[in-house]
Amino acid sequence: MKPTANIPTVLVVFGATGDLMSRKVVPALFHLYQNKELPSYFTVIGTSRQQLTDKQFQQQIADWLAKHHHGFRPQADSKFIQLFNYHTGNFENLKDYHSLNKKLAQVDDYWRVCSNKLFYLAVPPQFYRMIFTHLAKSGLTEPCSPEEGYTRVLVEKPFGSNLKTAEELDRLLGKLFKEIQIYRIDHYLAKEMLQGIINFRFSNNLLEPSWDAHSIEKIEISLLEKIGVEDRGSFYDSVGALKDVGQNHILQMLALITMDHPLNLEADAIRGKRAALLSRLLPLKRDQIKTQTFRAQYRGYRQIQGVDPHSQTETYFRIKGQLDSPRWHGVPIIMESGKRIKDVRKEIVVTFRHPTPCLCPPGEHYRNRVIFTLEPAETIKMEFWTKKPGLEAKIERREFNFFLYEKQLKVQYVEEYAKLLLDAFAGDQTLFVSTAEVEAMWRFADPIIKAWEKNLVPLEGYQPDTNESVKMASHIEGESKVTKREIGIIGLGKMGSNLAQQLIDKGWRVVGYNRSPDPIKALSGQGLQAANSVEDLVSKLAKPSVVWLMLPAGKAVDETIDQLKKLLQSADIVIDGGNSYYEDSIRRAKELSAKRVHFVDVGVSGGPKGARYGASLMIGGNSKMFEQLYALFQDLAIPGGLQFFEGAGAGHFVKMVHNGIEYGMMQAIAEGFTILKNAKYKLDLAKVADVYNHGSVIESRLVGWLKDSFDLHDEELKKVSGVVAHTGEGEWTVKTAQSLKVKAQIIEEALKFRKQSAKNPSYTGKILSALREQFGGHSVVK
Repeated sequence: MKPTANIPTVLVVFGATGDLMSRKVVPALFHLYQNKELPSYFTVIGTSRQQLTDKQFQQQIADWLAKHHHGFRPQADSKFIQLFNYHTGNFENLKDYHSLNKKLAQVDDYWRVCSNKLFYLAVPPQFYRMIFTHLAKSGLTEPCSPEEGYTRVLVEKPFGSNLKTAEELDRLLGKLFKEIQIYRIDHYLAKEMLQGIINFRFSNNLLEPSWDAHSIEKIEISLLEKIGVEDRGSFYDSVGALKDVGQNHILQMLALITMDHPLNLEADAIRGKRAALLSRLLPLKRDQIKTQTFRAQYRGYRQIQGVDPHSQTETYFRIKGQLDSPRWHGVPIIMESGKRIKDVRKEIVVTFRHPTPCLCPPGEHYRNRVIFTLEPAETIKMEFWTKKPGLEAKIERREFNFFLYEKQLKVQYVEEYAKLLLDAFAGDQTLFVSTAEVEAMWRFADPIIKAWEKNLVPLEGYQPDTNESVKMASHIEGESKVTKREIGIIGLGKMGSNLAQQLIDKGWRVVGYNRSPDPIKALSGQGLQAANSVEDLVSKLAKPSVVWLMLPAGKAVDETIDQLKKLLQSADIVIDGGNSYYEDSIRRAKELSAKRVHFVDVGVSGGPKGARYGASLMIGGNSKMFEQLYALFQDLAIPGGLQFFEGAGAGHFVKMVHNGIEYGMMQAIAEGFTILKNAKYKLDLAKVADVYNHGSVIESRLVGWLKDSFDLHDEELKKVSGVVAHTGEGEWTVKTAQSLKVKAQIIEEALKFRKQSAKNPSYTGKILSALREQFGGHSVVK
């Protein structure tokens, strides 16, 4: 038996003679009727200011169905028409709500049961507050008892006109009703494709393990349509494309494609994960709005009836956003929507990163894509690459296609609204928007809307029925806009060489210099542009130049910067990616600033392997430079592995403390495994490290590296020195803690152990040396 079959239900529709009722609600109800999904006891009471009899209202319903639903047969479907009744009422008049209450009581008396009642607001948003208040005052939304006769209110978007009004509306709703009574409608959530995304992702284990920043390069969401504003001029001009579909439909699509795995398929679990994801959407700052948003209006729009002749309302937009989430950090999200566009695209495109290293033909990088298409056909397409048949070693793109529907005639909105109404009858809020989601969506959209109102981003014009606007917005790309992909690197040791190789692989022109020639010779055959001096390196770079230093801390950095001061010009950039002392970085930034040269300090963690395939970057300096260099940092960092910290020296300060913490963590691991080695049990330390590194609280790269050390040397570590080398970062951390009057006892003791190991080598020291060999490539053989 269907879940709604035995639920006596009354649907009360405010604004029952309006466009929403005729085009969406009535056809959706008829769809449920045809499929025998309506409750056995069911009626609709329409209310509006017009003076109509039940018969007149029923005739209007029949006329609407004849116009909007080709399957309607007046005679055969007369039983459906008789489900509708009418109540004349004025939204402002509380007495009319009391008379409506009496009419509902008559229905209950006739059915001899307390029916469930839904109040659907098919009215403009300016009437929401009044109707909500009168519904509560009149007692219409009071259930008969806790056990029977639920009452629910259904409200259409927009949920407010900005964050402030949305919060005011939600405060009112929260005061008058319980959250379980409130059903906020965004019909896009009921589209079959969007419902199917959750099952595609979470009912399978095919792609979900790779569904994150480590594997995904960018996400694009497009709602581009051929239709224009037509007869909606007055309404549309008051909202525009961003409020109409961007702030709601597109952000809900984003939530579904990026949300974390819900605990189950219950409404609270799914809505909670959607809201948690949307709360991570970073609001754009003023400078970002200038460079990461685009808006335009099609020519002829201002001549539409109801549109202001001087309208600044956008009919197309493109926005680049980002999620402040470890899972998605650094993945650009491109969102666009527009009217009167030639090529219809309603889809979500997930583009995967090319493999690293990529087994691709020279100079080419192939990417996989998963495309979720809503129109013209609802499909999921997966693009992949395979060998092209034949004698040549060529590859070609192939596709897997999944069709949710065979091609058939579908009436727009009908199935979506039918699903929403059916779920509202059953009390399932999964496809309805929660308070937290509404607030998070407005929090992202508000700053953009306000900036556009001040013309911070000029409104462009585009020719209707073309793709002109899409091409004009092409500068809002998945990666930060940069003038050139070119850099000079001074210092080609293990770290510098690997950074250079990674950038060359990703299409950068890299000019490199090193005092000893061997690294230059090795890299020249792999695409490095060799320089024979600092002067030669600078001369080979276009202006403004970017020069990355990967040198030992101290004297080498100062000497090189002294040379660069004489060679670089205004607007050139020096990046210090070595382990420099943060106070030195502050001084160097001031010195270069006097020459109008920018200075950026970057702490690089991850060792030579990280430098080659993706490091963790801790970036200091000013935000303008960070934005300008973002594409560089993105290409060097492991997905999710870059963060900016305001202020000269801040990046090196964070890296310094990181290294101090590293001292303490390594010391604890080394001491613990020394205890294990001296225990009465004959423990296989490689197996201990392995189990520690699979789901335990101390799981870490360090423990994994220790297992690799045991596999390489055996657990006795006979050939490994028990004397532990140490560089300045640990000492700087202790010194800084003392100056800040902060206790750093563990880090201090770890540093002291390393210093004393020169006189007292031990097994604990061997483990520390073995770890340094694994992550830093340091020589540790006796």
